[in-house]
Amino acid sequence: MPADHRPDGARQRTAVTAPSTARTVPDACPGAWRRHDAADGALARFRPVGGAVGADELRALSRAAAGGGSPLELTSRGSLQVRGLTVDAADVLAEELRALSSGPASLLDAQGRDLPCSVVASPGAGRLDDAAAALADALRGRTDVPGRLLVALDDGTGDVAGLDADVTVVDGALTLAGTPTGRTGDPADLALAALEAFLEVRDGAWRVAEVGADRVLGALRACEHFSVPEHREVLTWPEATPRLGEIDTATAAVLADLADAGAALRVTPWRTVVLRDLADPDAALARLDGLVETGPSPWSTLSACVGAPRCARSHTDVRGDLVRAVAAGRAGGLLPAHWVGCSRACGTPAGPVAVVEGTPGGTYRTIVRAGRVTP
Repeated sequence: MPADHRPDGARQRTAVTAPSTARTVPDACPGAWRRHDAADGALARFRPVGGAVGADELRALSRAAAGGGSPLELTSRGSLQVRGLTVDAADVLAEELRALSSGPASLLDAQGRDLPCSVVASPGAGRLDDAAAALADALRGRTDVPGRLLVALDDGTGDVAGLDADVTVVDGALTLAGTPTGRTGDPADLALAALEAFLEVRDGAWRVAEVGADRVLGALRACEHFSVPEHREVLTWPEATPRLGEIDTATAAVLADLADAGAALRVTPWRTVVLRDLADPDAALARLDGLVETGPSPWSTLSACVGAPRCARSHTDVRGDLVRAVAAGRAGGLLPAHWVGCSRACGTPAGPVAVVEGTPGGTYRTIVRAGRVTP
């Protein structure tokens, strides 16, 4: 996993007071049934429970993405999204995923309900799989939870602790919008209690930072009855990096076959796929060689918005320009860089990042800043 996802890359933030003007409209984050109308058609987004995705779910998503004319995409919040859909095709996909529901970690449950917000978890050892599933089960069907909320459950490795999540639980300790609270407990119970506290005081806000961690902490009920989980050894597993977070049909087919053979797939907020429980890791990586990056690569620190022509707001073909820049040796380095086609900077990852922004004149300007998590 990239070094910027480790504990020393996490940033502390002071509590932020509520904005002077409260939000009066709900956020417009797309989901399985609520889609975003982009220049290339409807965009549907699916929020895996702690990154989990099954073989048949992956195949269904890949088929739909191919039908829409684009690869399956990974996002900076560990979501999967399909572009270029018609309304009917999007409905068919959601219904197919509902029928595939096989448990609490499915993309959609048996009633067709997806997660209202993103729930990410440390992907490596599976310590928090049950906690993520329990939290997801409590959130499905909720209409009062903003889609912009991000919950991160970290097993102590620090890999998701630096994502600027609204609610972060690291080894049983609660942090709200970057502010440590001193509260400890069971990860799922503690995260759910923090979410409920935020909903009590949010007054239309989308993120915890908009109302301030202190107000949310003040509404948080006592958590003394929660038990803190015992620390266990954290294992590491191979990680595949699809270039620009795009999973084409050939890659999806191999990943699904590996899942059929017993591998546990976990997509991550840094747009990779962790492959757990592999019987033969070397053989699995050999099958993926040439399809994705499986070792050191200039693509490991690069990401981009979708760009033109798939986004009407973009000033340029961002992804095509970035491919040419990598081939020429002008992109890819130690500092993460995110290429975007306009000032909205969609998809900017958390942490220090160089935002390479397209301009109306077709050139780019670079701004080095602390990133934010956006859809």
